[in-house]
Amino acid sequence: MIRQILETKDLWSKLKKSNKPILLYGMGDGADKVIAVCESKGIKISGVFASDGFSKNKVFHGFNVTDYSCAKETFDNFTVLMSFATSRQEVIDNVLKISSEQELFCPDVPVFGEGLFDFEFIKNNYSKFEYVYGLLSDDLSKKNFINLILGKLTGGLEYLLSAETDVSEAYSSIICPKANSHYVDIGAYNGDTIREYISYSGGCKKITAFEPDIKNFAKLKRYAEENHIDSSRFFNIAAWNREETLTFYSRSGRNSASTTSHKNVKSIQVRADAADNFIDDAVDFINIDAEGSDRNAIIGLSQTIKKYRPTISCAIYHRNEDFFDIPMLLKELYGKCEIYIRHFKYFPAWDTNVYVKATDN
Repeated sequence: MIRQILETKDLWSKLKKSNKPILLYGMGDGADKVIAVCESKGIKISGVFASDGFSKNKVFHGFNVTDYSCAKETFDNFTVLMSFATSRQEVIDNVLKISSEQELFCPDVPVFGEGLFDFEFIKNNYSKFEYVYGLLSDDLSKKNFINLILGKLTGGLEYLLSAETDVSEAYSSIICPKANSHYVDIGAYNGDTIREYISYSGGCKKITAFEPDIKNFAKLKRYAEENHIDSSRFFNIAAWNREETLTFYSRSGRNSASTTSHKNVKSIQVRADAADNFIDDAVDFINIDAEGSDRNAIIGLSQTIKKYRPTISCAIYHRNEDFFDIPMLLKELYGKCEIYIRHFKYFPAWDTNVYVKATDN
């Protein structure tokens, strides 16, 4: 089934042959990246529009930003490139409404790292995709894997929608949390993933959390205080593969990162270390969302993984190669295990995770 991917043209090849005007929907980092790809491939952008309330008196890359209704009056029939990320239902509904009237794609540009998830990338790494497909433990994971690859390759919303499952399904069928568990959170942000885990487990015996951004860490500590959670094992460090000082680009949000610079963002120095050095007893579940540092975070957890064999969830959408590199690394560390892929509501293919459950040695 995975071989069908080699017969699929990527979005950029399609756009190069298109005779329609191409308009960007959205502004910001994602739009910057989409424009850069289009310029490198000789794909002409004809305009930019934004949601109502965001377009007034704005200029983006030399284009006067308009709204969708004005774009329709000017161009009538055109191609839309969605150039931002969202999980908000009202925004997704609006995207789907536009896609019912215009040809709309959701380009996949990497959150971190270089290159594109295009046909050349698929061809050059096909054996790795095929290997990971063979590791997957249920039909839903295999279906998701194919649809996510096709969605990233073509920008087609239908593939992302077909791959979408609910968070509750992952908790009930894969994670199966217990109230007396030790939960480890890599990239704990403001406590949102701790809150989610507790809501399904009913509580925790112990929580160990890592959050490198100082402002996010303050929010995390405040959340712990307000909810009477012991925060003595909350660490304001970046979970990494070794002890080191990293240059960190702080944006006080979910996407704060140590792996790339951002426009108009001040860099700071942040302590980093292997999470193994802070974990001294059995762990039941580890959640990793380390904003492009996920692979290094796993390497820094290798002793914990081999010793305690916890269930693990790790984001695989930050870098193009994460889609196969991270499942392959986890398989190497776990040996006998079950591997699952789940994607939750998001355009583009963000909030996509690999789950690993150890089986008998």
